[in-house]
Amino acid sequence: MIIWIFLILLLGILLLLWLRPYVVKGLLLSWKSGRLGPSIDEKEAFDNRVISKNTGQPWAADAHLQERELSDTAIAKLEALKSTAFLVIKDQKIHYEKYWPPFDIRTTSNSFSVAKSIVATLIGIAAKQGLLTLDDPVAEYLSSFREPPKDKIKIRHLLQMSSGLKWVESEGSALSHNAQAYYGDDLQTMIDHLAVRRNPGEVFRYASGNTQILGMVLTKIVGTSLSEFASKNLWSCIGAEDDAYWNLDHQGGMEKAFCCFYATPRDFARIGQLYLNEGRWNGVQLLDPEFIREATSPVLLPDIWLRKANDIYGLHWWLTTHRGLDFFYARGIRGQYIICNRQHNLIIVRMGHKRNPVDHQQGHPPDLFDHIDAALEIIIPSSAIAP
Repeated sequence: MIIWIFLILLLGILLLLWLRPYVVKGLLLSWKSGRLGPSIDEKEAFDNRVISKNTGQPWAADAHLQERELSDTAIAKLEALKSTAFLVIKDQKIHYEKYWPPFDIRTTSNSFSVAKSIVATLIGIAAKQGLLTLDDPVAEYLSSFREPPKDKIKIRHLLQMSSGLKWVESEGSALSHNAQAYYGDDLQTMIDHLAVRRNPGEVFRYASGNTQILGMVLTKIVGTSLSEFASKNLWSCIGAEDDAYWNLDHQGGMEKAFCCFYATPRDFARIGQLYLNEGRWNGVQLLDPEFIREATSPVLLPDIWLRKANDIYGLHWWLTTHRGLDFFYARGIRGQYIICNRQHNLIIVRMGHKRNPVDHQQGHPPDLFDHIDAALEIIIPSSAIAP
């Protein structure tokens, strides 16, 4: 009897691996990294394209940079989640910077869903250039969206996470769309076969597939790869000091737009500074200020998880308040953050291997607020911070 149970289980596993070959790659990479799921240093495990820098524009250092230290409590919290980098920039000057070996100032890291905010930025740049409008139907650019009910989906719906498409968003399941998109090699077929679950524009439901479609739309419009467009219109324009990299679904294929953008912490910070600059860099208006306003304002659509109108998400940017201050931020599943505050012209970048689970009552991982507290510790005397 035991032998028969073993054989049935073995047959089931073999059938699963045959039907979903991407699972094999996921298992092999997990074994190699010593952890389940995607890791921050898997750039070479996939094909990728370079996002080329131009002339680098180094960050200035604040005069007291070398004197500042974080409290033991803040350091302990960062190290408990296996941080690799923590960077605080205020008024376009570095006020604090720390790396944990083997990561250093030049080490690129997978940003996971921080890439979503970068894709939104590229969409905003294309809109500023007159290449598209946010109310363009996706069907205008992608043939698989020309049949009802997909033909009602607009670029704005994708940015708002309100497309209504059926996508299983799970970082813990090997059978989710996310796992297939990350480890698989055919994003085009995945997107072409997505079904519609709800009418677009009715409900907020976070789904990585929305961002992947945005990347495909932009690629179709500009006639180049997403990486090439990003190189020419973003990375080389904001003074990036190092090349970045974007993993592909296969050699010569398409970028995994929903994730897998590798860069250094200092260069990730430039995305935040671009938004704090209202879309300008060195006098050049790359993004329309109105796009930035909308991107960092809540969508206010019904949210299944929060069971109320969503007031913590804009156009691919998260929103929160803490200690009387307003923040917008990008985040990834391993605790990758670009956190921005207008009142203090503040950018916080944290990279690492782990984060806390999202608190579904608030919609944020609790460690987000630890990182904000650490940065406030650096830039504001404790007596001046609201409790």
